[in-house]
Amino acid sequence: MPESSTGNLENSFRVTVIIPCHNHASFLERSVDSVVNQDYENKKIIIVNDGSSDKSLEVATDLSRRHDNITIINNESPSGPSAARNGAIRHAWDDTDFFIMLDADDSYLPGKISKSVSVMAEDPYKIGLVYADVLIENLETGATVLETRKPYTRAELEMECIVSNTPLVNKIALMNVGLYDEDMRVAEDWDLWLRITEGFVAVHIPEPLSTYSVTGVNCAETIDSEVWQENWAKIGERLAAQSG
Repeated sequence: MPESSTGNLENSFRVTVIIPCHNHASFLERSVDSVVNQDYENKKIIIVNDGSSDKSLEVATDLSRRHDNITIINNESPSGPSAARNGAIRHAWDDTDFFIMLDADDSYLPGKISKSVSVMAEDPYKIGLVYADVLIENLETGATVLETRKPYTRAELEMECIVSNTPLVNKIALMNVGLYDEDMRVAEDWDLWLRITEGFVAVHIPEPLSTYSVTGVNCAETIDSEVWQENWAKIGERLAAQSG
């Protein structure tokens, strides 16, 4: 990993953007364009078509022809968000320093990657996550509101998932704690952020750097409440085991 010190050295950090996509063909181009248009140069994109039954693969293929540094992983059947992200992480592991997440129906705002890398580069052996505030865009009503995330403390993170779903993630942290829990269908990101911050810190950037789209088919609306309860209970059991 490059040492951070002076000049434009932050751009020497290799960043991989991971975009899992399951039946989000209508959003995928917007999502990818928001990454392509970022001012950070040393980046590549992995789109994981996770068993989509719509035209997601066709859209992804067209985007890969139009833009450099896009790789497509095509899963014949859905593997779930954790496995989809993990597959992309493993694929890019050897030539990546930082991973950054983006769901296919969401998008980055200008400066998302460069500002996140600049913060991580201040201490890449201590910082595990960099996250920011979010614009919540309701595609049904057209309303957009600012969601201000809380500054990081471990106590706050144990109470709720204050880290957004699009953080910059340090590979060094993943080397220490592992990847997403593939048995978790929801709250898998919160679980990983908790494991990372056992040995690393998270840093909050107090400005909106991504847009979260409320589509009516987000996991909060489509996943059964029992699944949420089971996954929250799993996180609670892990926290209790640590404190015990």
